[in-house]
Amino acid sequence: MVVLVLALVVTLSAAPPLATADESSGEPPSSTGDGLTADAVAAQTWAVELTGGFFVESWDMNQFREQLTGAAVGLYRQLSPRWAIGFEAQMLHVNQTPASNVLMPALSVMLRWTALEVGQTSVFFEGGAGPAYASNRVPSHGTQFNIMAQTGVGLSRRIASRVDMLGGARWLHLSNNSLDGRWRNPDIQALGLYIGWRVH
Repeated sequence: MVVLVLALVVTLSAAPPLATADESSGEPPSSTGDGLTADAVAAQTWAVELTGGFFVESWDMNQFREQLTGAAVGLYRQLSPRWAIGFEAQMLHVNQTPASNVLMPALSVMLRWTALEVGQTSVFFEGGAGPAYASNRVPSHGTQFNIMAQTGVGLSRRIASRVDMLGGARWLHLSNNSLDGRWRNPDIQALGLYIGWRVH
């Protein structure tokens, strides 16, 4: 966890300031070549995201079919017109009926790439990973500590000057990478949807 946090801090502090030359020269905002003006990029440097979603185990089934629901708070920084890096904190409820259900907080470093923009709507791809520590074993014959990886595709649309609505589909993988032995490493392979808001 400490390594992931330090990697995020170093990346954010090392990122160069975004497009301020046009302001100092007094010239009209220039295009970045990616469909965004320098002013637009600067306005999107930092963003906070609040999302909620659910996942359903879809293949590679274990003893039970887990369902995960929860919410996430994300802090993202725009590194360029196309790339952003973020830090997501999630709280997930894992339904393992008939085994006991668990709460699972997770932290992830996420990378996001904007592939297409049409008007106020953009399409992006994202992926990342981080540690998760549940209130009990998850899956039920696994461990409390796991690594969670996520990747997916999403849409965002501007609905106000500093507010976007966003949503997407993600694949989620959860396992402990055999840290407690190969026989105590059941995994979860789940597909899900999320929706929420971005304020920047």
